Amino acid sequence: MEKTHIRRRIAISVVTGMIMIPGRAITVSAAEEAEREQPFVQVAGIESVLEKCYETDVKENINLYLVPSEEGEYLNMAFSDTDDFTYIRSAPDEESDWVGKLYGNSAAEVLEYLDGWTKIRSGSAEGYVPEDALITGEDARISAGEYATDKATVTATVLNVRDGQGTDKPVLTQVEQGEKYIITGESVDGWYPVKVGEIDGWVCGEYIVEETTYSYGETKEEEEERIAEEKAREEAAQKASTGQSVIDYACQFIGNPYVWGGTSLTDGADCSGFVQSVYAHFGVSLPRTTYEMVNAGYAVSYEDAMPGDLILYNGHVGLYMGDGNIVNAMNPEKGIGICSATYAQIISVRRVL
Repeated sequence: MEKTHIRRRIAISVVTGMIMIPGRAITVSAAEEAEREQPFVQVAGIESVLEKCYETDVKENINLYLVPSEEGEYLNMAFSDTDDFTYIRSAPDEESDWVGKLYGNSAAEVLEYLDGWTKIRSGSAEGYVPEDALITGEDARISAGEYATDKATVTATVLNVRDGQGTDKPVLTQVEQGEKYIITGESVDGWYPVKVGEIDGWVCGEYIVEETTYSYGETKEEEEERIAEEKAREEAAQKASTGQSVIDYACQFIGNPYVWGGTSLTDGADCSGFVQSVYAHFGVSLPRTTYEMVNAGYAVSYEDAMPGDLILYNGHVGLYMGDGNIVNAMNPEKGIGICSATYAQIISVRRVL
């Protein structure tokens, strides 16, 4: 799961003698207000803060808070240190239920450090992972670039993708507003290298917004939903592939004669006999007449029609080829051929695969 990472500017700032540590209010001055504890106070220097921190439970994590990075932006960020995935569990215990998965290329937000475990949030998944499954602190800062993906979001209505930096370079293709593409390298003179499908080209930086994105884990429910969607796509692709095989086979007989009552693909067939015999080649048994085929398989809309679907009319049937056409046994004059699927009013579209 990939999302845009909005970098949090969590600052460890020494401003007029003050230091702030995220998630903690540490008081180290000689005097305090009686009414309330101060969220931060002035100190002489960093040594005083360290000394005070080591007197608290921040002690074990002080190196994570004092990350020597610009504005401390990696203080609570972590990256997966596994090749495949790590279970995100409901409790800091190997026997607890898993509620999500942190994949090998994923980023996470550290919520809490425990003995041998770290509580994280990655995408919608929140729970506990073993501490050795994460890269944190200074190591996270060093490794961040390996996990980040820079993307360009198009802001122009239509943007040219060129074969080099400059408006004098040939246009390879065009992209549209709101589309996102991976930035494949460093910008040159305000131009950014991007990948658009199989095309590597350049776009003008004035018409894009650059974003840094990270991949995140997913919950158990999200994984189940994703797997179900992938399975549905695979099944649809398989049906489309099989349906195309039906059409490829049927088209071999274009030009052969139309014969009323016939079922021979070579010597002649009528519309229903043609469809029946084509599908018989693939082991699918269909009714003999057009009127019976209206109940074959299950109905789909014409908008969702795929190659191989039956297109039924009043007293006629053909096989949908795609692109608005059917292959069918037309009439004695034209024989087996191709015509528009909307040449007459469609009664039903049936899927039998």
